[in-house]
Amino acid sequence: MKKTKTGSALKTSGIFKVLLIMKLTIALLLISLVQVSANGLSQSITLKLNNAELKKALFIIERKANCRFLYNDDAISSVNTKVTINVENTRVTNILNEIFAGTNLTYKLLDNHLIVLSAKENLIQDIKIKGKVSALSGESVPAATIRVKGTNVVISADANGNFSITAPENGTLVISSIGYNQIEIPVTGRTEINVILTASEKVLDQVVVVGYGSQRKIDITGAVVQIKGEEVAKQSTFSPISALQGKVAGVQITNSGSPGSAPEIRIRGVGTVYGNANPLYVVDGIWYDDISFLNSADIDNISVLKDASSESIYGIRAANGVILITTKKGRKGEKAVISYNGYVGNQVVTNQ
Repeated sequence: MKKTKTGSALKTSGIFKVLLIMKLTIALLLISLVQVSANGLSQSITLKLNNAELKKALFIIERKANCRFLYNDDAISSVNTKVTINVENTRVTNILNEIFAGTNLTYKLLDNHLIVLSAKENLIQDIKIKGKVSALSGESVPAATIRVKGTNVVISADANGNFSITAPENGTLVISSIGYNQIEIPVTGRTEINVILTASEKVLDQVVVVGYGSQRKIDITGAVVQIKGEEVAKQSTFSPISALQGKVAGVQITNSGSPGSAPEIRIRGVGTVYGNANPLYVVDGIWYDDISFLNSADIDNISVLKDASSESIYGIRAANGVILITTKKGRKGEKAVISYNGYVGNQVVTNQ
């Protein structure tokens, strides 16, 4: 029994040593790979070639420096130079500079240890471009968008309109901002580009004035109905409000029949403001409770505001609805026109 325990202990100790050696070997291998990856093209190699073909020289450099060359065979074949070099512990970039000296070839370093070889006139270099985005008036355009066309490279200008971006020397910059026309500017190797944007004059949609501001007609949520003055003037009515009868949905107009009396109009039913159910009349910005003084022929247009969203600017006075009236005005450059509208009536007492 004693011998068996000793043999088992020795066997276990041997397995432990093997596992320890394997772990150390794997650790050293990982460290070696990390060093190669970290060094990359900055590492130094030894290269001794005598009258070798260019492709063969590149192949040897790939193996020693753990890198890859990307090139067009025609570009390499056009170079008849033989490579003769004898260097020790020299960086890859310095070796390439010596090999390509006196030739039409150049190189560009990319990520993942990739090196692109090309003719000097064909290799596109990235350059850093600085500039400023301004409006036609001279004011800077803050937060303007600058994008390299055909790429995902996008930046925004600062509060003063200044920007800095990296783009190919033959690329195109696309500059845009809200309220301005988009513009495309070729780089053509320039390192400074100042941009002037013009204000956009595109008419997107019909605009409706609401209170102090304006909204696109398609976006407006308030119930607004507009009647042209021609529709009102062509009816022989004592009051312009009577001419709205049957033209505005949801608006009830009742004529009492008494001579000279104003019609009764209900837009939002019976109101509770001071027991008064009449709407608010706003003629050219002036508030009125009655517009019997107004001539129908003088009206340019009438707008009826029927809900709280469109009436909110007028406060509690608009609880029963608002009727906005714009009268006709003279226009600069037009000739004076005199028109006459008259109505004649005859009244007979039936039971004197």
